[in-house]
Order: sequence, then structure tokens, then C-alpha cells
Amino acid sequence: MRRIKTMIPGISGAGYDALYAILELEFLPGGEIWQFYDVPEQVWYEWRQSKEAVVYFHTHIAGRFAARKIF
Repeated sequence: MRRIKTMIPGISGAGYDALYAILELEFLPGGEIWQFYDVPEQVWYEWRQSKEAVVYFHTHIAGRFAARKIF
């Protein structure tokens, strides 16, 4: 999956696969990559446009979708 660089504290890259509804995030400082499953496309767009992306992640993504560390 292609990830884009982010300016979000603690997250260096993010990608979304609309076909499979997978959100992929690369976390700092260690470079861990996590995939979140069955994430609606609207959540992806809202998260990217959020002025408080870290808060949005913790309130609307983390713990709400099945996730797996892939790297």
C-alpha cells in the first residue's frame, strides 16, 4: 500500500485502501506499521482533514477497528 508522509506528531506515514477499507499507519519513533480493518473511507478523509489528528485517531480509530501490527 502506498503511504503518504504526514506532519502528524507520532505518525510518519499513512495510507488507505478503499477497496479493502484498510487504513495503514507508520508510527514514530520505531517505524512500526499497523493496519486497521473495515475503516470507512469517510473516517480516512475526516482524520486527514482534522486539525487535531492525534485526538481524532485516539477517539475515532484506535480501539474501534480491528488492527494488526505488520512490521
